[in-house]
Formats: sequence, C-alpha cells, structure tokens
Amino acid sequence: MGIYGQDWASYQSATPSTKGLAFAFVKIAEGLGYINPKWIEQRNHAKAAGLVWGAYYYPHMANSAREEADYFLKQVAWQPGDVVILDWEGYDTANAGVPKARQLDYKEEWLRYVKDRMPHNPVGMYCNADYWRNVDNTGYCGDFLWIATGGRKAGDPGIKADWLFHQYTDTPIDTNYCHLGSVDELRAWALSFAEPATPTHPGPTPESPTPTPAPRRSRPGIYRVIGV
Repeated sequence: MGIYGQDWASYQSATPSTKGLAFAFVKIAEGLGYINPKWIEQRNHAKAAGLVWGAYYYPHMANSAREEADYFLKQVAWQPGDVVILDWEGYDTANAGVPKARQLDYKEEWLRYVKDRMPHNPVGMYCNADYWRNVDNTGYCGDFLWIATGGRKAGDPGIKADWLFHQYTDTPIDTNYCHLGSVDELRAWALSFAEPATPTHPGPTPESPTPTPAPRRSRPGIYRVIGV
C-alpha cells in the first residue's frame, strides 16, 4: 500500500527517471532572486509521465512572507491539481540568524496568505521532524504535512501528527512516500480543491439547428417553467 515520488531541484537532471513514481515536487524559487533554471523542463517532464506535480518554495525568512509568496506564485501558470508547498527549514546562512519565533510567524503568515490566494489548490508544508517538534508550536501546516525523517522506514516518520507525504531518504535522491493507494487517488485528492465547473448552455450547432419558437398563447395562463 502506498505510492512513491521524488523532489527535484537544479542539481537533478531536467528529465530524471520517472520509473515507479506517482508524483514529483519541484523547487521553483528561493528568496527574492533565485529561480531554478530547470523547473519548467522538470515540470513538463513529470506531467508528461502522468505524475501528480507540485512546486515548492524555499524562503529567506528575514524577508516579508507575503512579498516572497508573491514572488513564488507569479512564476507559475497554476493548473487545477498542482500542489503548492512551503519548504520550511532554516539551517542555511540566509535563515540561521533569524529568530525561531520569527521563523514560526513567517510560516503561519505564508501558508495562510498563499491559501487565501490559491483556494482551489492544495497548499501545504514540508519540514523535518526537528522543525516540527522544536520550532513549530501551532501544528498548522495548511492542507497537508510533508514530513522528513531520513533513515526511517518509508511510511514510518515517527511523529503522531497526521501527514500525507514522508521523505524517508536522500540517497541517491530525495525520495518520498504517500500513504494513498494510487496515483489516481492522489490526483483525485489534489483536484478535490479545484473550483467546481460552471454549467454552460451552449448555443445551437450545425447538428442542432435553432428550435422553432413555440406559438404565442392568445390568452394569459399560469405556466410552470422547468429547467431555467
């Protein structure tokens, strides 16, 4: 039971192997100046292989959460079923000096702001068990949690909170497990956030000529209108 996927960044090929995969999450941007130069090829490659696709953003948490979110969101022509992810971790030089309380506030604001802007896509969070246990104190992760606990068995991240994805190894590439039963089930979940289609009433086509109007009645009456 369960399905597998990978997360890709610029240090992966533009067209990694998709054998045995159901989903792929691709790094799009970082901070306010970096764009993964391979992300479009990686996205197109994943979708062409029938994978559920998601995009993740790596923050510089001394910056404005909304400004960074806007920078990330504008890079992508988002489609129904695309998964939107905050990569919430801060061990690098851009974030190590940012107080943990500020990192927590950033996470909360980014997720809520992005969800407000993207109500019809799943919006969630990636973090490792250290951040989940020691930096977070709200348990808020948006629509889903993607948890990383390297060295543990796939599907056994060692936390009690509900999770959807588990990154269980980075050897030889970041590899993830999802507890849903198939790529179709995962796609149905991702599409469940999409805006319902508005019914349309198409005009006549060559195969369906304009109907002849009903004759007018010569005196008033009471009518029940159906299907209007």
